[in-house]
Amino acid sequence: MCFSATASIAVGAGLLGPAYYSIKKTESRGMLPFASTPLLFSFHQFAEGFLWLSLTNPDFESWYKFGLYGYSLVSQPIWPIWVPWIFWSMETSPSRKKFLFYLLILGLATSIYMFYCLLTYDISAVVESHHIRYYRDFPHLEILKPFNFVLIAVTPFLSTLRYTKLVASAMMGSLAVSYLFFTNYLISVWCFFAAILSLLVILVVLSNKSQKAAIVKKINLL
Repeated sequence: MCFSATASIAVGAGLLGPAYYSIKKTESRGMLPFASTPLLFSFHQFAEGFLWLSLTNPDFESWYKFGLYGYSLVSQPIWPIWVPWIFWSMETSPSRKKFLFYLLILGLATSIYMFYCLLTYDISAVVESHHIRYYRDFPHLEILKPFNFVLIAVTPFLSTLRYTKLVASAMMGSLAVSYLFFTNYLISVWCFFAAILSLLVILVVLSNKSQKAAIVKKINLL
């Protein structure tokens, strides 16, 4: 699961098809980054699968840095900017889009800082109790956690598109479960759950595509 290399790699491979489908079905350029999210999760899970192998099998020790930094690149600098960016890109309400832009700027600042820390400070990972635990020697990490929570978990609730709040609620629920039962392994466990839940991206893409088609049809009838 985040509990084995097999589970992580299986989820990574399993997301490739849905990622292709959601991208293919996307008609709006603004929704394309959102539709590509399962693809990013796929890479994320593949990276942790390689990390699992490097930590549990001496034959794969050389994959440790690739798995560790590949996974950490997504979980640390990319998610804080990716989430506000995808929801800002596809938002249709001018007032809501303006507010999301401010979160996008905050996400950019957070992302730059996390990328700097990733290059400058030590990170490591170990297997504990059938999970991977990540250690980050980043300064001011406790201060950044509330910002990351808002950027990644709260931002999706601000979208006005259909079913995005369902996706946001599912992600928030998985975060709560991960925090309550897997506190020391939160990064690994939540990302595993979120990767599976990213399949809901297809629902958002298809439902908003249908909504757009219905509006166009109504206009043509007038």
